Amino acid sequence: MDPMTQSTQISSSQGLADGQNSAAKESKLSVKDLIHWRDPKKSGLVFGLSMLLLLSLAAFSVISVVSYLLLALLCVTITFRIYKSVVQAVQKSNDGHPFKSLIEKDVSIPPETFRKHVDASLTYINRALKQMSRLFLVEDLVDSLKLAVVMWLLTYVGAVFNGITILILADILLFAVPPIYEKNKVRIHPPQQSCWEKLPGAVKRSKTE
Repeated sequence: MDPMTQSTQISSSQGLADGQNSAAKESKLSVKDLIHWRDPKKSGLVFGLSMLLLLSLAAFSVISVVSYLLLALLCVTITFRIYKSVVQAVQKSNDGHPFKSLIEKDVSIPPETFRKHVDASLTYINRALKQMSRLFLVEDLVDSLKLAVVMWLLTYVGAVFNGITILILADILLFAVPPIYEKNKVRIHPPQQSCWEKLPGAVKRSKTE
């Protein structure tokens, strides 16, 4: 292989890897940016949709909410498909299917990616099972008593709130607490003075002299 061609391929592969790494970093930071309201439009949209979904689940069953969402999606796609077909018939154009690019897109999950996520999930599942067996089989009496106290307190929480209500409160806190904390960070964590700055002025002057 020509050295120039080889160096070009190496540089292109490095550029592709850098692009994938930057995309991964952006995807990791996107959640943090959303809850900190870096882009108010996107954060407001996500917060509104999540609240709408949770309120719908509080008022209706899961089957009804999923059915209405899928029905709304089908209404949008079918209406757009018919509209584009009528426009193509009137204009006598041959643009093809309006969702052709989306239909031709590969949405299959690679086996390597699936196995990687399954292995990662198994690690957490095995850790949780080990922890549960340790707690419920009373390997450590103190830890088991702590779990019993927490479960007892949760019975009172469950008597006041249901699961959807807790999720709604968690969603509100998730989008409300980070910006409030960021605005009042200096008040919550004031800058600490060094020991030398805390000393009286006379001592400071004697040290400087």
